[in-house]
Amino acid sequence: MSIGKVKIHAGFILLVTILVYIDQGYLLWVVFAAALLHELGHYIPLRLLGGRVARLELTGGGVGMETSQPMSYGKELLTVIAGPAASLVFALLFTVFDDMIDGQAALTGMCFSHGVFNLLPMRGLDGGRILEILLDAFGFKRTAANITTIVTAVVLGLVCGFMALRHRNVSMLLAMMYIMSSMFQQKQMQR
Repeated sequence: MSIGKVKIHAGFILLVTILVYIDQGYLLWVVFAAALLHELGHYIPLRLLGGRVARLELTGGGVGMETSQPMSYGKELLTVIAGPAASLVFALLFTVFDDMIDGQAALTGMCFSHGVFNLLPMRGLDGGRILEILLDAFGFKRTAANITTIVTAVVLGLVCGFMALRHRNVSMLLAMMYIMSSMFQQKQMQR
């Protein structure tokens, strides 16, 4: 389904449905707020550097922005790094200025984990895109990015699977499925 520049995939609707169903602590707003702050971290520098969003895709694996024109390696690198940086800066701000809003501790943790998780060197995450940009800029093939994605996904998938079985935690199974599916996603900004 498309609404203007926004394309919403069935996987996104399924993910939101699952999250609403398992959200017994009423923390879904925290997840969406952290994701919104992260995406604003990408969007603001993109606009400041002269870029325009051609399309925004909401998938089961996250949010993807495509630019309307190619960006230089430096500009794209800054735009990609800005998302996790924004998440980490907001986590720090929420830590320093505590008790501003209800649920701030949860938002702090979600911003921090969102920023760190997105720095993992996996395709479909900001860390994987950063690795691809750097490899492209220095003339290397993306084989290293593919290998890094597979190794990271397998290790994290096994850890999440082990924790899910050990602690009987459904959310860890969802994390494992997300990580394993990231191996097959290629969500990146248009060059």
